[in-house]
Amino acid sequence: MAGDACILVTVLLTFATSVFGQETTSSRCYYMTDAIPREPKPDDLPDLEWTGGWTDWPLIPAEPRDDVCINGWYPQLTSTSLGTIIIHMEEEIEGDVAIAKLNYDGSGTPEIVQPMVIGSFNLLSPEIRNENGAWYLYITNRQDYETPTMRRYTFDVRVPDETRAARVSLSIENIDDNDPIVRVLDACQVPELGEPRLTDCVYQVSDEDGRLSIEPMTFRLTSDREDVQIFYVEPAHITGDWFNMQITIGILSALNFESNPLHIFQITALDSWPNNHTVTVMVQVQNVEHRPPRWMEIFAVQQFDEMTEQQFQVRAIDGDTGIGKAIHYTLETDEEEDLFFIETLPGGHDGAIFSTAMFDVDRLRRDVFRLSLVAYKYDNVSFATPTPVVIIVNDINNKKPQPLQDEYTISIMEETPLSLNFAELFGFYDEDLIYAQFLVEIQGENPPGVGQAFYIAPTAGFQNQTFAIGTQDHRMLDYEDVPFQNIKLKVIATDRDNTNFTGVAEVNVNLINWNDEEPIFEEDQLVVKFKETVPKDYHVGRLRAHDRDIGDSVVHSILGNANTFLRIDEETGDIYVAIDDAFDYHRQNEFNILTSSRSGHHVGARVQAYSDCSAGHRTRGRQQHTSYSEAASRKSVCRRECARGL
Repeated sequence: MAGDACILVTVLLTFATSVFGQETTSSRCYYMTDAIPREPKPDDLPDLEWTGGWTDWPLIPAEPRDDVCINGWYPQLTSTSLGTIIIHMEEEIEGDVAIAKLNYDGSGTPEIVQPMVIGSFNLLSPEIRNENGAWYLYITNRQDYETPTMRRYTFDVRVPDETRAARVSLSIENIDDNDPIVRVLDACQVPELGEPRLTDCVYQVSDEDGRLSIEPMTFRLTSDREDVQIFYVEPAHITGDWFNMQITIGILSALNFESNPLHIFQITALDSWPNNHTVTVMVQVQNVEHRPPRWMEIFAVQQFDEMTEQQFQVRAIDGDTGIGKAIHYTLETDEEEDLFFIETLPGGHDGAIFSTAMFDVDRLRRDVFRLSLVAYKYDNVSFATPTPVVIIVNDINNKKPQPLQDEYTISIMEETPLSLNFAELFGFYDEDLIYAQFLVEIQGENPPGVGQAFYIAPTAGFQNQTFAIGTQDHRMLDYEDVPFQNIKLKVIATDRDNTNFTGVAEVNVNLINWNDEEPIFEEDQLVVKFKETVPKDYHVGRLRAHDRDIGDSVVHSILGNANTFLRIDEETGDIYVAIDDAFDYHRQNEFNILTSSRSGHHVGARVQAYSDCSAGHRTRGRQQHTSYSEAASRKSVCRRECARGL
């Protein structure tokens, strides 16, 4: 009997190997069994072709479903079996599932042979039901691929009057229905600085769906801040393990302990279906020693009266706050005398006392002292932070401001905005060391009120101070206004704290004449009347212009084609007839004459003249019919139109 059992097992194993080998070759249900990630049921899935009755195709497809696939019927006749039909069904289907229809129309009732060849009948709970005269094979228990005993079933189905049964090989197929799990067990600590790299922060990710989920797993990093621009996730599979993988935190740019010692962001694992798991990751930035001390209590300036001793407390901390070393102190000064001292307080964490000697500013002739206080790490002086400080010692106010030079002289172009560039520095000095602040102002001495034409900047000084003087109302500075040709100014410096202390600098400003004026005509209107028979050199009239520039001359001219029959005296502006028989009343009795004047490069003005010619008697030509009184009634008007800059 034992021998028969061994033979039976061998036959079953051999048969199973043969059948599943054929299944792999056919690959009709590949989308459900092997595709990673799982694919939807193809629209062009080939139909199963079957003919005959129970002995030919004992089980045939039931109503089509996306989650059930019959791979094929594999006949293999034995004394008790017709062959095997291979069926694939997805896990986690809710409700009863018809996986096949029995190709049997007899009057008997089919049955499922127990016990099953492979698997538990109770876990599967298969049933044969008659619906509208047809028999269907149902699975009534929900299956879970992650339960190993639910992955594969093999059983026989018999019908009455048939000696051979049909074997059903049912494979429960895995779907990506479980959430991945990201395990963050250890704190992530990353040293600051350095190049972009993978860190030592490695976490395990698992998924019960195995390779179906692990292979296509993706990861998303999210943050309320800019961590997505700093960190990334690098996944890695584990050889031989399709249920677990690893992820490593990488950095895209160097971290900075001082600006952000702790980064908090979320990592989400996503598998092929909408299953995900989100964890919060905290990356602690480790302080790398590279920062000098940082001043916490310090001053830029201290001011006190002379002949007193002073003390001030200062304090710095380690710039690498995550390390926090003790800080020591020293001074950097160019003073030849021992005027300043600093002493580190015990422990190196409470700062130092900075003290001064008793100053005598009259002897030192200084009231401002500059030095640097230096904080450094007790064990490494290369990590040091100097800070400049200024010590101001108050002196007694007993000096008045004095000009750097008693008198200044300069020549400038008239009516020109400019700064007065003296050959010497212009300024005042006050020998007081602290009470050396003074105000400055300009007063016009000659001519009166001329001070309004100038400004001085700044309007206040301290000790040895230079100033800028410039013109602010340069129109007043007109060389043609004779009193302004030679200007005298006073610049007065007045001690801010004692108005009885004043100093005066004399400033002489001589104006330089230049061609800055435009010629101006004497008359705005000119009336001209003459006969057409006037001869050459007849004096038509005068249009004369003058120039305010001292020493400049004016040149007059006639513009346009009028200069073919008229000429003008360049100096006097007198206009004459240029040729005989220049006019013909019947041809033209009105003339438009344009004259201009210029001085140097300036065109001062243009004058447009309208002239009427009265008729006269000629020895040649036709009779004149216009009376003298009628011609005389006409007027010739000259209008002056200024065109500056032409």
